[in-house]
Amino acid sequence: MILRTALKPALLLLASLLGLLALPGCTYDRSEYRFRMTVEVETPQGLRSGSSVIEAGAADRVALSSEDAARDLWSHGEAVALEVAPGKVLFALLKTHAHFEDMATLSMEALDPAFTSKYDVVGTAAKLEAMDGKSPVALVDPATYPMLVTFRDIDDPTTVELVDPDNLAATFGKGYAIKRITVQITDDPVTTGIEKRLGWLGKYRDQTFAGNRYAKDNSLPDSLTAGIFSTEVE
Repeated sequence: MILRTALKPALLLLASLLGLLALPGCTYDRSEYRFRMTVEVETPQGLRSGSSVIEAGAADRVALSSEDAARDLWSHGEAVALEVAPGKVLFALLKTHAHFEDMATLSMEALDPAFTSKYDVVGTAAKLEAMDGKSPVALVDPATYPMLVTFRDIDDPTTVELVDPDNLAATFGKGYAIKRITVQITDDPVTTGIEKRLGWLGKYRDQTFAGNRYAKDNSLPDSLTAGIFSTEVE
């Protein structure tokens, strides 16, 4: 009984320490930066462009076991929404073809030529943060482009369809083509407000565009949720 009583405070202290270490904020070597992604499209009416500012970052964190990831990587913001013609909107989503299929590694691959040799997300995030909100414009490799979509009816999420970055004409008609996608470090605030264009978006934070809690088929609407369009929508 005496032994049990003596151990109890020590066990409580250990549990408290472990709980603190497990908190998401328990990181070190943490770096964050913001970048503007700009999509430029050639149209029969001339060049159209749209952009979105996204915040990204990475940090080392305390690993409690060998299975724990030793690093955190994150990004938040919203998709680029570009009206290429009246009633025709192209969306460049937060899901990409970059290393981790996210916006953070898309920006890292474009802005830090050394990134793809080691995929050191913490080191690259520190480099980009040190740019202090300014950098030259960098081209995004077409191999890492974000997913592009549009809606046949922008008021109906089930009408979403993929857009081929190599063949915008197949979706929008003759004379439409991606000119380039670029990123640039900025100190501008993170872009918000996509829900003004997609008034229904907030309904799909916890369900797919097909209305399912979990995806049930391989259709595009059933693979998309609000989080791929914006991390800010409530």
